[in-house]
Amino acid sequence: MERSSTIFAISSHFYDNPRNRGHYHRAAGTPAPSYDSDARKRHAASTHTWMVEQELAALSKETSETRQWVFEQQVHFGLLPKEGTRRTAKKRPRNVEPVGQEPDEETAWLKERLRTAQRNAERIQLQEEFDRMEARWRERINREERRRRQEHLWTEEQRAREEKEKQLERRRQEEAWKGYERGWTAIQSNGSPLKFKSIPWPTTLPPRDIREITPAVITKFILSPAHSKGIPRKERIKSALRRWHPDRFGRILNRVDERDKGAVERGAGIVARCLNDLLAQEN
Repeated sequence: MERSSTIFAISSHFYDNPRNRGHYHRAAGTPAPSYDSDARKRHAASTHTWMVEQELAALSKETSETRQWVFEQQVHFGLLPKEGTRRTAKKRPRNVEPVGQEPDEETAWLKERLRTAQRNAERIQLQEEFDRMEARWRERINREERRRRQEHLWTEEQRAREEKEKQLERRRQEEAWKGYERGWTAIQSNGSPLKFKSIPWPTTLPPRDIREITPAVITKFILSPAHSKGIPRKERIKSALRRWHPDRFGRILNRVDERDKGAVERGAGIVARCLNDLLAQEN
């Protein structure tokens, strides 16, 4: 009985040691409980699982904060709309440790190294993403600048073409007016027979038939700024009417070949009516 009391008086600290536990049970004459390596493995696996869960929680928080920063940079550079798209990262406790369990120094050092490596990887990934966003932003700016330069160049070319066309049209009007005056001088100075093409029609280009003698063409020719500078519009119209009035043009019509007389008479009528309408508008 004294031996048993001595054995059971052994401290719990002594019993907790697996090696001392065997001596205890041999001295007490009782079988030792099984405490095999499977129990130790289960305990180690549980501890490792907890460490991995803590590392994953910290990595998830850092990844969420990094994504939020990248998103804000995209909004800042105009790559995403600013309204209605704000994201918020769910707040989580930073270093949550189970109650009653603390990692030893080696485990803490390994976890810190893991966090440092993860932060470095996040920085590299973040810098790469930022560089890609900046490249897209600069490409958009350059594309817009190229578009503006092309539009400006096209506008300048269009203006130059229009100005060149106006100059060509002015020269054509000047030459056509000079030919018009020479033609009237020629048919009034001699009494030779005339044809449709011999008549100095008030058009920029000589008409091939009466379908090309229209009020628009006549108005543009008579009132063109390329000739008769300083002469009012009304005086120009009256001067043209003195030539194309039916009473005066009748003497010229008598000299036209019979095959062209009908076309010339209809063409002269179109010119006279157009000039009368223009004079009525001026009055």
